[in-house]
Amino acid sequence: MMNIFWFILYNGIIYPIIIIAAFFFSIFSAKMREGLVGRFQTINKLKNYLNNNDIKDDIYWFHVASLGEFYQIKPILEGLKKDKKYNVNFVSFSSPSGMNHAISDAIDLKFYLPFDFPWSIQKVLRLVKPKKIIFSTYDVWPNFLWISKVEKINLSIISAKIEKHSIKFKPGLLNFYKMIYRLFDTIYTITKEDEKRFRKIIGTHKKPIISSLGNPRFDTIYNNARELLAHNLPLFEREQIIIVGSSHSKDDYHLIPALSNLIINFPKLRIIHAPHEPSKKEIKKIQNSYLKFGYDSIVLYDIDSVQFSSDQIVIIGEVGFLANLYWSSIITYIGGGFSTGIHNIMEPAIASNPVIFGPKYQKFNEAEQILRLGGGFCVHDSQSIEKIFSKLLKSNNLLKKAGNASLNLITNNIDSSDKVINGIILD
Repeated sequence: MMNIFWFILYNGIIYPIIIIAAFFFSIFSAKMREGLVGRFQTINKLKNYLNNNDIKDDIYWFHVASLGEFYQIKPILEGLKKDKKYNVNFVSFSSPSGMNHAISDAIDLKFYLPFDFPWSIQKVLRLVKPKKIIFSTYDVWPNFLWISKVEKINLSIISAKIEKHSIKFKPGLLNFYKMIYRLFDTIYTITKEDEKRFRKIIGTHKKPIISSLGNPRFDTIYNNARELLAHNLPLFEREQIIIVGSSHSKDDYHLIPALSNLIINFPKLRIIHAPHEPSKKEIKKIQNSYLKFGYDSIVLYDIDSVQFSSDQIVIIGEVGFLANLYWSSIITYIGGGFSTGIHNIMEPAIASNPVIFGPKYQKFNEAEQILRLGGGFCVHDSQSIEKIFSKLLKSNNLLKKAGNASLNLITNNIDSSDKVINGIILD
């Protein structure tokens, strides 16, 4: 259950280094500082809730790293609450983006994951006494797992995935991850390929039970968009707007020259450009890039201003409402593909937007799927960006076909949540 070598190595060297680094970087990062402060408040937050609520039913503890992973569990939380009306759902987070922005009536209490020291984890687990702990995708902490097994708590992970060439297969690390994943009772993977990779790591072992049940985030995207799907304008009736979603500077380097050329050939074309980090410095950099090609731009900070604007180039200066804008656009470029990996393509896909992105997409099964369906297009430089945009803007048939394929990405993958919920309840 608990490998003594790894326990000593992790608690004696690895985790202390992680904590020291976190405190050091928190000097420069407000987000990291907020997360660390939040962890110190976790015990009191839990005690306050438990002392003020007479809990007689099961507590299900979900853990996610950040907001993106929260959307994996959101339909699970809500479905579980519906099926087991009186159960209690706790959700812990590692980052402020999840803690501050995750919203659902199915959450009874949310808090930061406590520091991963054996004594702090044991104290929290004996306080909460959860029936099950469910992780989303990754962000599994060794002491959290080890002490949970000592306390005989059921452990599951949903939306689990492993890349083909993951470091988890490297010599030395393979034994560590084999020990970690054998602590779980159930592992629900996104794809069959992920299932095979987990089996390769775990080997011939009775537990965990491993099943491929899909990605519940598709259900979140679909459920959030039901009303818009019924009442929104079809793609070919919308204004000729391209949205750049969550762009990085390396995306902009290739993208802005291509978009500037497209405006010449398509005079009605409008651009809504949303940087991944809309700092004043980044926004000014984007404005200057457009200005080099002779185009002024305006910076807007709320959805109403953006939707009522008729300016040719609008830069989004705030986060939080990008998903709603896709329903007014006809094509979306999703950023990250020239740097750290692409961002969320599901939100533009449900709005029937063909989705264009850079070459670093291999970590995301949904990107592979949308490329196969014909709703997604991978680009490598300014020339290929301009070429695919031009093709889509010139041909309503191609635009409509690609838009329908994007929507099919979502509709082909819904209903994973019910399978996961049944697994959580029954296993």
